[in-house]
Amino acid sequence: MKQAAQENAEIWWIDETGARKASNCIKGYASKGKTPTLPIASHHIGTNMISAITNKGKIRYHFYRGKFSQDIFIGFMTRVIKGTDKKVFAIVDNSSTHHALLVADWKEKQADFITMFYLPSRSPELNPVEYLNNNLKRELLDRGYSKNEDEIEYKAMSIMRSIQSKKRRVASFFNNEHVIYAKP
Repeated sequence: MKQAAQENAEIWWIDETGARKASNCIKGYASKGKTPTLPIASHHIGTNMISAITNKGKIRYHFYRGKFSQDIFIGFMTRVIKGTDKKVFAIVDNSSTHHALLVADWKEKQADFITMFYLPSRSPELNPVEYLNNNLKRELLDRGYSKNEDEIEYKAMSIMRSIQSKKRRVASFFNNEHVIYAKP
């Protein structure tokens, strides 16, 4: 925090997550003696998201399909940098993608605009954006079964827009006992 203040930087906490169909939360009905049936996709359907939050309640996110890659990460981080007039202190987990060669080269070229810090391995509870991910998944469950990836992404995007409009809600993620250290 002190270093961010000295360098007039904005701290962004970043993480990736996946949102999947929620077929196991559906309640069914059938007449007495009949077996209830539910529509279930024959393959896994879902969408993925990379997101970033600040302890002031700002939020950025991007949905993508398929595997997380260096290009997705670089593209997202480029948008985060362009969205602020301050230097970005990016706090990420130890995903191999965050340490990969393309990312390292990009980070070196962007050194005036971004500095990355890495959380300890296997410690998601230390990253406040994990609480955003949990909120997304819980609300997605509340919205019921989705038939395809487009429907999941539409619901997830709607949820994220709602959360984005509530800065105090985003800032509240920093009240958890594991991340209180990151609160201003």
